[in-house]
Amino acid sequence: MWYQGGVSGVSRIGYATSTDGMNWVKHGVVLSPGVKGAWDNSSVALGSVTWNGTAYLMWYTGSNGTAYPGGAVGFAVSTDGLNWVKYSGNPVLVPSALGNDQRYLATPYVVRLNLTYNMWYSGKSAAAPNINKILYATSFDGIKWTKWPSPVLAPSADPTAWDANGVYSPDVFWTGRVFGLWYSGINQTALVPRIGFATSPDGASWNQSSSNPILIPGPPGSWDSAGVEQPSTVQVGNNYMMYYDGYSNVQGQRIGLALGPQGFSVAEFPAPTFDIFLGLIACAAICLVYYHRSPKRS
Repeated sequence: MWYQGGVSGVSRIGYATSTDGMNWVKHGVVLSPGVKGAWDNSSVALGSVTWNGTAYLMWYTGSNGTAYPGGAVGFAVSTDGLNWVKYSGNPVLVPSALGNDQRYLATPYVVRLNLTYNMWYSGKSAAAPNINKILYATSFDGIKWTKWPSPVLAPSADPTAWDANGVYSPDVFWTGRVFGLWYSGINQTALVPRIGFATSPDGASWNQSSSNPILIPGPPGSWDSAGVEQPSTVQVGNNYMMYYDGYSNVQGQRIGLALGPQGFSVAEFPAPTFDIFLGLIACAAICLVYYHRSPKRS
């Protein structure tokens, strides 16, 4: 698990390991902000990690107060998941002057399919500076990216909907015939995020589940009663395990685990049925878990 944590507004990326997905051992910070004057000297945040057969590849969000106050995407490589080397040509994806991401660009999630790297990320435009949308870009090498001209997932047009004020933090899974997207959404109060799900045949046209939101905050007084967001889902055997960021008004942000969730059923997505929900408390804000089944998986 690579996860994001911070002190005094400066976030860093940490690393932890587990034999069961529930009990984790932290191994410290593995990616820090750059030196003074660097494009990412204010903070670094996740991001996604893939394995290409010989190395781990990380795309992460970085920012500084001058050139990229709203964020940009950097690239780093590691052979062991602990020691990372940042790409000398960073950042690899920057805000567009008049695009959908000129005010904010964050949470890149990358899936390689055949010869193409596919990136979904969160963005805000100057026309709607407070509303997150999910954007899309493609690349043949993971460094030079071509942006899709329009958002691929936008907030609901219904002002009373659970995701009317923004959709963000995409987490994408390819089953072999269809893409599944877990994402965060927030309503007009901009206070209590929830997690939704959508499917797509091509990564660009998405159909949202009628069961949305599929993960909601816990009951009053629970550790995740104030919101759930930032999903990161892996498949282990026939099960899907979703790690997510949850928080309360008292305890702050922590990482939780959901199996299922209960009642999860989308006809277009070959997902198994579950009847178990587990809450896992850990001291972190955002996580990304990578389950490496074989050296051939990327």
